[in-house]
Amino acid sequence: MRAPVPERQLSTRDMEAILRVTRGLAAPFDLATMLGEVVAAAKQVLAAERGSVWLYDEPANELVLEVATGIKPIRVPSGSGLVGACARERVIINVPDCYADPRFDSSVDKASGYRTRCMLTLPLVDHKESLVGVMQVLNKRDGIFDAYDEALATALAAQCAVALQRVRMMGALIEGERMRHELEMAREVQMSTLPAAMPALDSYDVCATFRPAELTGGDTYDVALVDGRLLIVLGDATGHGIAPALSVTQMHAMLRMAFRLGADLDTAFIQVNNRLAETLADDRFITAFIGVIDPTTDELRFHSGGQGPIFIHRAADRTWERYKPTSFPLGAMPLASVRPAVSTRLLPGDILTVVSDGIFEYENAHAEQFGEARVQELIAANRERSMADVLARLNASVATFASGALQQDDMTAVLVKRKVEVIREERTFARTFDSIPAMVDFTSSFFARAALDVTLLPSVDLAVEELFTNMVKYGTGSTAAVQLGLSTIDKGVEVTLIDRDVDRFDITQSADVDVSAPIEARRPGGLGVHLIRKIAESVEYDYDEKNRQSRIKLRIKAGKPRH
Repeated sequence: MRAPVPERQLSTRDMEAILRVTRGLAAPFDLATMLGEVVAAAKQVLAAERGSVWLYDEPANELVLEVATGIKPIRVPSGSGLVGACARERVIINVPDCYADPRFDSSVDKASGYRTRCMLTLPLVDHKESLVGVMQVLNKRDGIFDAYDEALATALAAQCAVALQRVRMMGALIEGERMRHELEMAREVQMSTLPAAMPALDSYDVCATFRPAELTGGDTYDVALVDGRLLIVLGDATGHGIAPALSVTQMHAMLRMAFRLGADLDTAFIQVNNRLAETLADDRFITAFIGVIDPTTDELRFHSGGQGPIFIHRAADRTWERYKPTSFPLGAMPLASVRPAVSTRLLPGDILTVVSDGIFEYENAHAEQFGEARVQELIAANRERSMADVLARLNASVATFASGALQQDDMTAVLVKRKVEVIREERTFARTFDSIPAMVDFTSSFFARAALDVTLLPSVDLAVEELFTNMVKYGTGSTAAVQLGLSTIDKGVEVTLIDRDVDRFDITQSADVDVSAPIEARRPGGLGVHLIRKIAESVEYDYDEKNRQSRIKLRIKAGKPRH
């Protein structure tokens, strides 16, 4: 490498020319204008006849001739000729006689009719030492390029490289903004295909959620009433972004159309699969759950094309049923037929759980996945809540588990719960011990009408008799009747007693009785309240000071140990 010419050798005129050129290069240009300015600047400062700029295409590892006097753009391998040698070695190459240098390619001269005598080739390297391109300056008007010209060209090339990189970055920024705008539009289109609201059904609580990993996602869901049937769809296309979003949107639209035209489940699955097989690329497919619930019979029938696992939480015994995929993913191959759909009946309290792998496989910083067990535990623990509340808690639980780890895949879930029918009855009873037989008849008939577990009835009667007895015995200043309310809950009954015109007596604050102590060591009273707290799953007390009204609410459920 030649030693650089000392800066003091640069004349004032040349320095002003370089500064004038570089000020011009700082102006906002598009790429074509920018390259034209680079060539013009080189010709001006170095008194050259012609100039050219080659841009480095890093992915292709090629040099692209973008701007040259009288020459059309061409591409060459990054190691070809003088320009390739300059790019590879990143040094100035000063050739006084081009035809005497074996690296010189004379084919360009032959094609253009121009003869190149001498050439100065300079690497364009930005401030991060990254190769941006190569600049070539041809035929100095009054001789050959010397060390002084190299010094001028070096100063100019450094400025040109930075300016050129700035234009590229600006172009990338504009392109990125355009892509972002297109992605936002694609997101709006995709989100508009999702249900605006969940269908309202007396016997079912339905909710769904979709959180794409990017502006658009490869997941989708659909929950809709079609001809009286509840259609449930969850799809997950390979990848995420615009292309998968378009795929699942297409599937979504075709399924809606098929069912609205009266197709049954098998026909809709086969026809949509075959249309997708025709249109999707060979390496693309969509895993999809497609199910239908008949609210009149509570029968669920579904196909699962590669989507799994599918879970059903059974309320009766609090167990989980797990279903594997029933067929190939949609679009993977044409199908002439499918195996019979899964058919099962949803009982009161049962929860159909369809969740995409973006939730199951969400990893925290320790590469631990959220997993199926956590999904099941959360849903089971909150089974009595609304499905919207359950999904909100699921998303929050995933976020807590992730502890800041980035979302890598789309997260989609659909929960469908068959509601537990709630039966409520109330009756008032005169404040007298003679009312106890009528209260027992009321609880017994309520259990029969609500088809409740009769093994709970003795516990309910014990609690009602004990609380009512205390109200009659200690609320002597009141003549108001006592209101008794019974309401069905999951696997049990809720008992409410309201007493008016009485003083506060919070049974939840009374001390427990030590039933193991000798009789003579026990304080009288409190045993009944102690037993109530033992047999009930929960006991609540509320007192209205203004109206002097007390409310006792207790829940008695199957599975609670009775003492």
